[in-house]
Amino acid sequence: MHLYELTTQGFRNLTPDPVSFGAGVTLVTGENAQGKTNLLEAAALLCGQRSFRGAVASEMARDGERFGIEGTVSGRRGEERLAVTWSREEGRAFARAGKSVGFREVSEVAPAVFLAPEHREIVLGSPAARRRFLDRLVVGTRPAAGADLARYAAALKERNALLARGKAGTALRDDELDAWTEELSIAGAAVRRHRAAALDLWDREFRALAAEAGGDYSGIRAAYAGGADDPDEIRAACRRVASLEKRRGYSLAGPHRDDLVWTRRERPLAAEASSGEIARTMALVRLAEWRSVAAAAGEAPLFGADDFDAGLSEASAEEFFEALPADAAVVLTTVSASGRWARRAAAVIEVRAGSASSSAPLRAVRGGRGRP
Repeated sequence: MHLYELTTQGFRNLTPDPVSFGAGVTLVTGENAQGKTNLLEAAALLCGQRSFRGAVASEMARDGERFGIEGTVSGRRGEERLAVTWSREEGRAFARAGKSVGFREVSEVAPAVFLAPEHREIVLGSPAARRRFLDRLVVGTRPAAGADLARYAAALKERNALLARGKAGTALRDDELDAWTEELSIAGAAVRRHRAAALDLWDREFRALAAEAGGDYSGIRAAYAGGADDPDEIRAACRRVASLEKRRGYSLAGPHRDDLVWTRRERPLAAEASSGEIARTMALVRLAEWRSVAAAAGEAPLFGADDFDAGLSEASAEEFFEALPADAAVVLTTVSASGRWARRAAAVIEVRAGSASSSAPLRAVRGGRGRP
């Protein structure tokens, strides 16, 4: 999937001028706080994703009230015109060729994978960050499974609302709580199946990339720490913690409590790895995601990386370029001078005070070993 052009209105500090991207590697350069990451973030939102910085919509709107992003992409379905808008009154909305669609359809039309420094939280942060990674894998490799994720989220919200009212003193109706427990159990079992299947696809690609990286990287593993994918097991787990749930006012059993455990030679990765090793591991994690999404989608997704060379040695940065997906559209941001990596780029965009200007396209020099 190629991103050809993007325009924003009221999005962070970006100006409304159209920005054009190259067909191969597009390098986005500029000093800190000029808008490089904002541009990549806008591309992520256009592709049906959330902010890779974890920002809420009001933080991305320049006036805190509304923003709009439009762009042209091209993939196996041909050229598509996509748009995403947000307003405080109406929330987030997507359009495809001017017609309203859901984020799952946009994710399928515009498959994309993004890498950012914030993604180190997948190893170093809370279980919630790792669950978001798993669910992004699910949507990327099988967009239709997003319906089960949404079903589970809705059941969890309703069940938590009941438990919270009960804690506040409102009498709980057992039949109402049981109904949402049943919905939680059925949807939760599906979520666990989807996560395990997506992780299995990703793991094959990650192991291959880690083996190529060699050394300590070849010993890194990620294992899903979740319960059984059986509705009966989730129902039983809810029964076991029922009294505690009523005292605390929220659900304590189900996939929203699961985790992804990272190890290196059976020791916790977070305690073993240096910051540089974590940075390189995250690059391998996202490249493996790109490969698994490409295999499932039948086309090469867009690959974007924010501050791609931050924390990487010169040699590691060169290896990163060598590992980039071949024949894919790639957008990389960096604070390095454009001349440092220009020989690797098909086009260079310089961002100053939210305004992006493109240089003449350069011949890309790539050695990527990715595959669609």
